[in-house]
Amino acid sequence: MINNIVERILGIGNWCARIIYLQLLWIVFTILGLVLFGVMPATTAVFYVIRKWMEEDIDAPVFENFYKGYKNHFVKSNILGLVLLGIGMLLYYDFSISKLEIGIPFLHFIIMVIGFFYFIMLLYFFPVFVRYEFKLFEYYKKPFQLALGRPFETFAMIISYVLLYYFFHIFPLFFVVAGVPLLAYPSMWFAHRAFSQIEAGAKAS
Repeated sequence: MINNIVERILGIGNWCARIIYLQLLWIVFTILGLVLFGVMPATTAVFYVIRKWMEEDIDAPVFENFYKGYKNHFVKSNILGLVLLGIGMLLYYDFSISKLEIGIPFLHFIIMVIGFFYFIMLLYFFPVFVRYEFKLFEYYKKPFQLALGRPFETFAMIISYVLLYYFFHIFPLFFVVAGVPLLAYPSMWFAHRAFSQIEAGAKAS
């Protein structure tokens, strides 16, 4: 009984240490990429490491997998990321204009709906990106299809992010020392669950 408790405590401590280390790597490699060209591959690398933890073992090497994910996805993640950034900025601009200047409720509602679909697509973007090899456009299409086709996982992700938002609001230090991996974990976990069930169903049929 005591041994089990000690093992669990050590396991939690090991997991926390790896999460903090992963956050540190994200910061360092984001800076190495001059921030603008580092943030997407560094974020991709975080998801890549978490994917390895889920598919292989929590003891899978952190730095080795992080560097592999960063290097192998550097160019593609930046290309896709710049498009995502452009779409996001355009939606934000349109939302601000429609709210403050145009004043047409229906148009404002349409932009909000498009923004929501953009958000749920982002929930699956990185998990899909680090798991599958697609043509560039498919990395936008497939996450959107998954977001609509797997409503339970999508809703669970949204709830997780709402809870994390309040958690970071109450304990902002946790966002500084472990924010990116903690944000990535629920998205990767529920997406991994969806991938496994879809692939198992495809094999069974």
